[in-house]
Amino acid sequence: MKKLVFSAAALTLTGTAVANDSDWAQLDQDIQALSASVQGVEDGGISFGGRIRAIYANASDIPVTANSDLGGFSVRNARIYSEGAVTDGVSYRVEVDFAGGQDTTFAVPDGMGGFSSVTTPGGQIGLLDAYLDIQVGAEVTARVGQFRGHVLRESLIESGNLFFVDRSIPAAVFSGRQAGVAVLGEFDQFHWGVTIQNGGDGVGDDLFFALRGDINLMESGTELMEGAYGVGDQSEATVGASYFSDEAVDDADGFAVDGSFATRQFSVRAAIVSFGDGFSAAGADQEGGAFNRALAGVGLADSTPFSLMGTFMLSEGTADYGAWEVGARFQDLDDAADTTVIDVGANYYVNGHDLKYILNWTSVSSDVTAAEFDLIQLGVNARF
Repeated sequence: MKKLVFSAAALTLTGTAVANDSDWAQLDQDIQALSASVQGVEDGGISFGGRIRAIYANASDIPVTANSDLGGFSVRNARIYSEGAVTDGVSYRVEVDFAGGQDTTFAVPDGMGGFSSVTTPGGQIGLLDAYLDIQVGAEVTARVGQFRGHVLRESLIESGNLFFVDRSIPAAVFSGRQAGVAVLGEFDQFHWGVTIQNGGDGVGDDLFFALRGDINLMESGTELMEGAYGVGDQSEATVGASYFSDEAVDDADGFAVDGSFATRQFSVRAAIVSFGDGFSAAGADQEGGAFNRALAGVGLADSTPFSLMGTFMLSEGTADYGAWEVGARFQDLDDAADTTVIDVGANYYVNGHDLKYILNWTSVSSDVTAAEFDLIQLGVNARF
């Protein structure tokens, strides 16, 4: 795939007006030289890749315009990334997303028993990850640039490695990227991280802080992916806790506790977050579904939402057929409207998370009848 992309680039650079056999021979030499150059770069520790995730969403209770409800296609992710070593002890990652879409306006619970109109962008276009990891010691790394804060483990999972189309709403609050610095360390089974990033005032002097610690309860902790697919013979388990605070908003602090357990047959994940009297959505998800992004930005002040999910492998896959996994998730937002969210889904893995087909059904219940709806999403995720 990569050779095909760079061959196309070579064709463009060389020109399409090839007149004779010698020109074709020269073109072939140019392509081979360029391919060899790219191969040399990758062999030297630099890699390139990308991902496309396309979704169809339908919900008769979510108005998009005055005359139509939600029922259309979107490209959630269209990404290109590069990562590798700069020099000994220094590595980098850069990721850009080209996906985008029309703004979506609909109603969401406002956390006070009411309901408000919210407009969210159809997708994020632009720079996502852009950071350097600098080895400070044998077990300590400094991260500088733009990245996700270390608050919830689910927030750190790439969207292509999620089981459901969208993250849980507590995780969506912390899964956006912000510029800043972090210090990350590990000692045997214990991992920790201190994050300092721009907060609700952007580049103002009030910053976002987070302190997180993880413990692997078994031989190895759970991977940064959802579900049981790909888990080996050894069971995996990780628990963690964090404290966070956005100094740009009064009382926009809180703490979180989460845990995950996975075997090759099933997986379980749970998280609970306690938000203070203030709330900041500065680091909220900008790549998920519009409703998920909107709900993560309102109604969570002075609340303690939680999520609980589990998945089960129906088949492990063979040389001729892929693997099936089913799962369910329950979320209680602990808001004044008593909002709860139930997700049920199935994934068909053709080649793990690198190529999978996704089916999700989401049901939102609320004391505000107008804010209740059922949503069906069909999607495909492909990594190259």
